Amino acid sequence: MGFELLMMFDLPDWEEDLKRNLSFFSRGPLIFHEPVWGVEHSAPRGSAAWEEGMYHIRLTQKYARILRPSDMVCHLNNCVIPEGKRDALLQTSLENLQEMRDLFPEVRLLVENTGIRSENTCLLDQDEFTDLCRDRHWDVLIDVGHANANHWDLFRLVHDLRDRIRGYHLHNNDGRSDQHNRIFHGSIDFVRLLHYLKAETPGAYWVLEYTRPEFHGRPLTEDIDSCYRV
Repeated sequence: MGFELLMMFDLPDWEEDLKRNLSFFSRGPLIFHEPVWGVEHSAPRGSAAWEEGMYHIRLTQKYARILRPSDMVCHLNNCVIPEGKRDALLQTSLENLQEMRDLFPEVRLLVENTGIRSENTCLLDQDEFTDLCRDRHWDVLIDVGHANANHWDLFRLVHDLRDRIRGYHLHNNDGRSDQHNRIFHGSIDFVRLLHYLKAETPGAYWVLEYTRPEFHGRPLTEDIDSCYRV
């Protein structure tokens, strides 16, 4: 087992906490998740939002040199998509992703399917995401909760990208919103899904991405054990 470490430099004392725990995170497998709050890859170079994002990315770069994660999960965007602006935002995101590759040459970047349709934050639909990943030879992390909330065909998504998928974010929801429920609490049939992931992408890792404190501790260890038993 290892960890995915979400970089959260926007929180008070977070960086100091990270410094105190560097030896702990150095002990086993580690991947980074780039900062989400404060980073917007669809913001054009030179804008205030781009400058704010680069502040957080530079801090992440600093700790990537220290902790040497194997991979880092990246978003194409985090913002609401204004009407008529999608193509421009996507083009900027693609340019900024290339810059990220230059900033982290020793870290494998994994592009995550992000955005929730009901919140108007989806830059791509399922076929567009799949085609871009294939055409640009991206390494991919599939967030199954995002896919489910957006009514994507999870099994077809995994099948179509099975040669590109390196990992998964595992959590459940009601099929409409990004609730980050425990894996057996929602509309996804996780027993069936985990068997399928294991068969289609046996080398990909699974990250239980629980955000609510009540799911930490015993609920988390119970679900880890369930994953091992699949």
